[in-house]
Amino acid sequence: LYQRLSAKGYSKIRADKVHAVMKELGVQTPGQLAGIQLQRLGKKLNCDAVFMGQIDQSADIHSLVYDAVVVSCSLRLLHCETGQVLWQTEQWRTAHRQWQLDPLNMLLNFAIHKGASRKERIAFLVHEMLKTLPKGPIHVQKGNLLDRAVKISAEKE
Repeated sequence: LYQRLSAKGYSKIRADKVHAVMKELGVQTPGQLAGIQLQRLGKKLNCDAVFMGQIDQSADIHSLVYDAVVVSCSLRLLHCETGQVLWQTEQWRTAHRQWQLDPLNMLLNFAIHKGASRKERIAFLVHEMLKTLPKGPIHVQKGNLLDRAVKISAEKE
């Protein structure tokens, strides 16, 4: 994730710094972040935006005649000062989806997919999702842009 964000032009905050801030704020589980104001989090981390995500599902589905590996997650880039969602994506993927009629293939696929790495499945999905992230850094212009608009008159020649 950090490599992909860096390649897109975003600055990263060292993981040990993030862990220290989370400890200071009393955050022990990811779900507790919902109770922390983004403005406070941004000030503590000294950043303009935070990147958040969650794994919604990572499972193997094995039945007598159907075999699949399912992964789903959601990612968001949030502006700390305003709470505005700058970018978001949600995806789910089903890999190795097959209907099994042959008992030998059914057993082979079960053995192969049962050992599939959850970490690798999620990493692949996140890598694909980040392809849609705009190049950074993203700068948020505060204020009403309509107040800054300039009237242009079209002249006929």
